[in-house]
Amino acid sequence: MSLTFSSEDIPTALKRKRILMVTNTPSLRTLHASFLRSKGFDYVFEAADGMQAVDMLRIQPIDLIIADWQLEELSGSDLLHTVRGSVAMSEIPFMMLTTKKDLPSIEDSLILGDTDYLIKPFKTAQLGMKIVMALATSTYKAPQVIREELRIRSMPMIPVLTEQVQYLKRA
Repeated sequence: MSLTFSSEDIPTALKRKRILMVTNTPSLRTLHASFLRSKGFDYVFEAADGMQAVDMLRIQPIDLIIADWQLEELSGSDLLHTVRGSVAMSEIPFMMLTTKKDLPSIEDSLILGDTDYLIKPFKTAQLGMKIVMALATSTYKAPQVIREELRIRSMPMIPVLTEQVQYLKRA
């Protein structure tokens, strides 16, 4: 029996959710991100390691994090600790990708606060189904504070105001 997953399996509202894919294997990151985009997910962001993921989380509201357990600099479990330790991000659904097949490792991952996990190797259809379930059952809303900060940063008036302040300081 073949497992299939199509864009029709995804509610339209979920396709606008922002997904952060974090893995240090470029080919897998590209494969998974491309798969999600091909299924209609409009906002798929990529990070090569835990530190890049933290940087991304600082500037972009994210609705779901998918991270490899074994990452450079900041491991997947350390990234999970960082996210769960943040008031603004503590409720973001977090899916761990792992090669660990032993039950204690999986239990540890869930105790740390994983929403779900996938054991490698897996089919992209499995990833798609898990993502839909995580997003559909999540009550997380990107904090208004982060949205407001991003709105302010994207305003074209900011550089003009900065230049005016610098001009006044020189006067």
